[in-house]
Parts: sequence; C-alpha cells; structure tokens
Amino acid sequence: MDEPFLILAPRGRDAPVIAETLANVGHASRICADLTALTRALGDEAGAAVLTEEALAQGATDALTDWLAGQPAWSDFPFIVLVTKQPGKRTQADAARLQAIGNIVLLERPINAETLVSAAHSAIRARHRQYRARDHLFAQMKAEEQLRFALEAGRLGAWDLDLDSGSLTMSETARGHFGRDADRILSLAEVEAAVHPDDAASRKGALEASVSGGEDYDAEYRVAWPDGAWHWLQVRGRLNRRHAEEPRRLSGVTLDITARKTVEAELRLLNETLEQRIADSVRDLQIANERLLAEISEREQAQAALVQAQKMDAIGQLTGGIAHDFNNLLTAIVGNIDMIERRSQDARIQRMALNAREGVERATKLTAQLLAFSRSQQLDLQPIEVDALIAGMDDLLTRTLGHTVEVRMALDAGDARAKADANQLELAVLNLAINARDAMGEGGKVTISTRLSDEWREGLQPGDHVVVAVGDTGHGIPPELLQKVFDPFFTTKSVGKGTGLGLSQVYGIATQSGGAVRVDSTVGMGTTIEIWLPVTDAAERVRPGDLTPEETPLSQGERILVIDDDPSVRRFIVQCLRSLGYEVTEAAGGQEGLQRLASDAPDLLVVDFAMPGMNGAQVATRARGALPNLGVLLVTGYADAAAIRDLVNSEAVLRKPFKVSDLAVAVRTALTGMKSKPAPSIG
Repeated sequence: MDEPFLILAPRGRDAPVIAETLANVGHASRICADLTALTRALGDEAGAAVLTEEALAQGATDALTDWLAGQPAWSDFPFIVLVTKQPGKRTQADAARLQAIGNIVLLERPINAETLVSAAHSAIRARHRQYRARDHLFAQMKAEEQLRFALEAGRLGAWDLDLDSGSLTMSETARGHFGRDADRILSLAEVEAAVHPDDAASRKGALEASVSGGEDYDAEYRVAWPDGAWHWLQVRGRLNRRHAEEPRRLSGVTLDITARKTVEAELRLLNETLEQRIADSVRDLQIANERLLAEISEREQAQAALVQAQKMDAIGQLTGGIAHDFNNLLTAIVGNIDMIERRSQDARIQRMALNAREGVERATKLTAQLLAFSRSQQLDLQPIEVDALIAGMDDLLTRTLGHTVEVRMALDAGDARAKADANQLELAVLNLAINARDAMGEGGKVTISTRLSDEWREGLQPGDHVVVAVGDTGHGIPPELLQKVFDPFFTTKSVGKGTGLGLSQVYGIATQSGGAVRVDSTVGMGTTIEIWLPVTDAAERVRPGDLTPEETPLSQGERILVIDDDPSVRRFIVQCLRSLGYEVTEAAGGQEGLQRLASDAPDLLVVDFAMPGMNGAQVATRARGALPNLGVLLVTGYADAAAIRDLVNSEAVLRKPFKVSDLAVAVRTALTGMKSKPAPSIG
C-alpha cells in the first residue's frame, strides 16, 4: 500500500473533500489539525503533503523549515499547495514561506479533481523514487562496510588507479604496506620510486600486460620503507571499465607477504643445505639402499607370514575349543567301552567293543592332533619305536599328500627306540611330508626313511641316533636360503600358502627331544630333511590303558570328591571310582564343590580344569587352603600346559580321554604322592 498523503486544509470541508478525492484513486490520507501536527507526521513514512496556502499563514513554519533542512541527502519531500489566484503579487512573507518548502507544486483554486489526482500521482511517484534511492544507498553503504571489514580482516589494502590521469587512491592499510602513515597521501611516482630496482621491470611488465591485454594484474615486489627496511608486497588488480566513455581504471588490493617470503627463503636455504648433505652421502646411501631393499623384501614376506600366523592362531583357538568339547565326549565313550570290556565275557560283545574302541582311538588321535595344532604342548618324552610309529602313519600320509604324490618308505631302524613325544614326532613328519609335496609342484615322489647312525656329531650328544629322513624330487633350496629355512616365519611359498612355522616347529621338536635337524638340498634335484633323535635303551613305558582289570589299583578306603561341569563325564568318573571301591561324592561346579569340602572331608579332589566361573586350578587352590593335606587330580581335555604346570605337579594331571585303568593309576598316584610328601601347595 502507498504511503499516506498528509492533508492540512483548515477552512470548511476542504480537507475531507481532498481526502475523498484521493481515496477514490486508491491513495490513503491523513488529515492534520495544524502545521505542527503535519510537521510531526512527516517522519512517519509519509508519501506527500497536500495543504492550502492559508494553512501556511497560521504560523509555526520554523519547525517545518528546520525539518526540511535536516532531510537526508536522498530525501526531497514533495508538497502540493493549493493557492488562491490573486490579482497582484503575493506579499514577500507569503512568497518566502512557499520558497522555504522547496519541492512544491502550486495548484490554483478552483481546481478540478483530475488536476489534483494527477499532481498526487506525480508526487507519490517522486517520493517512491526517493525511497528506492535511499534503499540503494543503504545497501551500498552496507556493502562498502562489509568490504572494509573483509579487507581489514584479511589485512588487505585497497587501491584505485586512474590510468589516464595517473591519479592513485589508496586505503589506510595500503599506505601502511608502504610504511607510510595513515594520513600520508602517496602518488604513483612515489610508489614506483619505492619499488626495489631488481623488481621494477617485472612490476612494470605485469602492469602493461594488464592494461594492454586486459589480464588480471598480479605482481610481487619489494618496497623500501622510510626506515630503510625492505618489505615484500603482493599486489593484485583488475581493469574496471564498463563503458567506453568512462575513464580507464585499475583497482585491486595489496598484502604484506614479508613473513611468508622470509619463511620461503629459510626453507630454500634449508633445502639447498639438505641437498648438499644428500649429495655428500649418496655413495653410502646407495649401498644402504640395496641392503634396505633386501630387508624390505624379507620384511614383507615376514609380515605376510605373520598375518597368516594370526589367522592360524585364531583357527587354532577355535580348534582347541572344539577339541576340548570333543575330548569330553570321548572320555564318556572310552570309559563306557572300557567298562563294557571289563564286565562282559561275551565274545560278540567284546568284538563290538573292540570295533568301537578302534574308532574311538582314531578319534582320540585326531583330537590330539587338533590340540597339537592349536597350542604349544609340553613334550611327553618317552621311548618310541620310530619305525612302528611311521608305519602307522601310512594311511594318514597317503590321504594328506593326495593321489598325485608317490609315497615310499624305507624303514631301517628296526626295533630301536628313540626318546621323543609320539604325537609331536608324527606332527613333524607330517609337516615335512607336506612341505615336500608343495616343493614338487604337481606330482612327484616323497621318500620317508629311517636308519641308525653315529656319524654326525655336530650339536649332538655322543651316542647312537635314529635318523628320520623325508626327501622329495622338487626344485631344491638355493644355498643362500639354507641358513634361513628354520627361522620362524621364513617361507618361500606365496602369500596364503604357508605360515613359515612348519620347519621351525620341526626344529623345536627335535631340539627339545635332545636331537637336531639337518638339511641337504640341491637346486633342481630335490631336498632331504633329517630329524636326529637320541637312541634310548629304556623299555617302552607301560601305559595304564595296557593294564588288565586284575592289575588295576583299587581303593584302600579313601574318599574322593569329583567336580566336573559335564554331566556325562562326571557320571562316568563317579561310576569308575565306585567300581574301584572308592567312596565318591560329586559336584557340578567349583563353588558347589568347595561348599561340600567340610561335610565330605575327601582325601582326593578330582576336578576338571576348564569350567565356567572358576577353573579347576582355582578350585584346587581354594580347596588346599581349607584342607592342606588334600590330594588333587586335575582332569583336562584342553588347557594351557604352562598354566597347569605352574599350578600343580605334572603327576597330578590326567588328560582326556582316558580309560578306567588310566583313572585308577592316576588316582592311586595322586593319593600316594600326597601321603609321601608334606602338605603341598598350589600356585
């Protein structure tokens, strides 16, 4: 809606008539009582004023004159004054009052409505143009303020050069960049004189390129300050000419870049010094670089092998957990088969039990291999008939190596026994056979042989040794790698094909057994790896499982508390012990078992190692605190061998799966050991 007209017509009905006339063409109006009221209303965004000549004669025109004189530059308030036609000239006072109003349109009365409306339209349009000029001026002022703030924030100085006249205008910041005071005016000649002589040509060339080619002006040069210091400036600009008749102008900004140039110079000097040092050391670095490349290659192989080993470790943990659960199942199966064999004399039942036992023994062997794969076990060194052990691996080797590999055996050690861990020796031979297969690519021949020898003495104790050799017809090992084949994580296989731990594990098994390993390889001819194990004269240890029912040790009236969270295993142990004559009580967990100690007063605690809440070793520790003379037999299917060894004597550990005779011997051993020693402690 348009701004209202202010109406001041004190006589008769002039004011209402004027208001009605304007309202008919869409103009709002406001009738003022006197000149003072009209003067006050001028500041309320009025559009124009319509007043009669006699209204000005009422007095109080000084306030109106002062308001008009104080208008901002964009404002020139329009007035329409209705005057009465006079036969002669107006008085000097009347003429002065009209002249003081300024932007005035005089309409002689009587006037018709069209004349008044036309004058009103012209006045309101003029006022609207003034308001638009005001808004544009305010917007321009705001933009200039924002620009000034941005320039100050960026520490930029502004400048403008009239290319035709050479007149130069600079902001206070720009003058400060030349080391001049804020109120010091600089001419173009003074600016050019301040430029460093070495930079004058480049500055002039950049300016000419901008003026003649219309390119943006961009120059960096040094200027001399009045105190003699040199400062670097970056000066940028652009031609500013919208019309041909306008003067050619170049406007832009300045920035003091002295600090940046100082840093660049320091870095450049540092780089030059560094380059010189590098040049002085290049000969040594070339030698070191070759060595580094070789080490990087080895490290990459080791890292790849480590990733594979970590994956295998995770699989090993999963495998160990499965083996533990599997051992619990096998314990119940083995024990019950053993009970059947002991209690039944029926030949048919004995044959079925024997068949079941053979299957369980195969499963037991598989579980032992899973445990050997999943963790490091303490070696159980005993006299082993090596030829018989390797001959028993025939089916396993054939299935593992595949139909493309021919497996030959030349077992010449006879009935000689070597001191070794049977499970670990099987694992070592299997590892060597798999390595031999991989070394041959597609197909070939793997020869596994044994012999007695006392020839090789290096690193061995004096005496005879059983030599287990695994040879292949593969590509062989280069001489420079022979010294590394037993290093952990060293492998010549591609990523994902091997961990580099197989041969190091073989080395560890041999050395822990008191023996050694030797490699003989020819490139293109194949490789033979030998495991040397000391011969022992001791007879093969009698296993509890080999005892007859008549030889199985029985109870001497002792009381036993059995703690196992697996119901089937716990039930089997309880049945076995009761069949051997022991007085047995049972508990399904560590906390329950500890609560029964006082009432049961057992002589021996048979406890599973892996249980939820408290493991068997923790239960044994707390039980010994309550009953210092209590015997402990730890039953385990999978556990950390080192942790068990630290907590309890190895004689007091029975590994799953086991038979009745195994349990009987272990229980009697644990009871006898406790009677022959002072109160033991765990942990």
